Amino acid sequence: MSGQLVSVVMPAFNAAPYIREAVASVLAQSHTEWELWIVDDGSTDATLSIARSFSDPRIHVLTQANHGIGHARNRALERVSGDFLCLLDSDDVLPSNSIRSRLNALLNDEHAMFCDGVVKVFGRQLEVQLREYVPTFTGDPFIHLAALDPICFFGPSWMIRWRPNRKARFNEEVTHVEDLLFYLTLAKGNRYIHTKDTVLHYRVTGHSSMSKLEGLESSYHYVHAWLASNHADLGDAFLSRTKRRIRRIMAKSYLKEGRGLPALRALFR
Repeated sequence: MSGQLVSVVMPAFNAAPYIREAVASVLAQSHTEWELWIVDDGSTDATLSIARSFSDPRIHVLTQANHGIGHARNRALERVSGDFLCLLDSDDVLPSNSIRSRLNALLNDEHAMFCDGVVKVFGRQLEVQLREYVPTFTGDPFIHLAALDPICFFGPSWMIRWRPNRKARFNEEVTHVEDLLFYLTLAKGNRYIHTKDTVLHYRVTGHSSMSKLEGLESSYHYVHAWLASNHADLGDAFLSRTKRRIRRIMAKSYLKEGRGLPALRALFR
């Protein structure tokens, strides 16, 4: 796999407790031809100084006022030079073969545009595994993404063949599920595959908040409106099912936080 440069994009906001471990996991990759673009999104803690403490020339650090994760990722996408793209949040960790396993799968399937893998979900200290996501689908992922079907979507765990998609950018209007919307813009007519290897250790920090849940709800409904506007061929019945799924997801999320009234409201939004 010599000569295959993989670009890793990492937005960071007040990630001082975790970003060192995230960057170290990229440094530990068995595939060594990578570049890491860290974009500090106006952090008020030590995130930026920690990011700048790494001297490896493959690591590039940008900083900006707080504009959100989509804007931060787009700053990096304007600069990446790899033929393949990975996303990594600043509180998550890549297993040492994460890049190699996904890259190898894409190189062995010339028609594949995206490669996913197993995601292990942990608590804050990455000590206790809470659950595991195992993708089970191969093919064009668009319809499953549009249906919010988890068989091919967990979050920022896809490797993307980037050369055909270099003009793609994240939507900067949503505060959540921006990776879902990004994948939706790329997915239709393209092939998704997955490896059986674990490609991401996803950290649950427990920092759920009222504003985050409300932002999540608004973002899901933005995605639904985007689908209705840009893919009306999905049909009213399909779009109605997607809206019902959004309502159920949000009602359960609010109930998990003990917020009965917002849960009820979400069911009728």
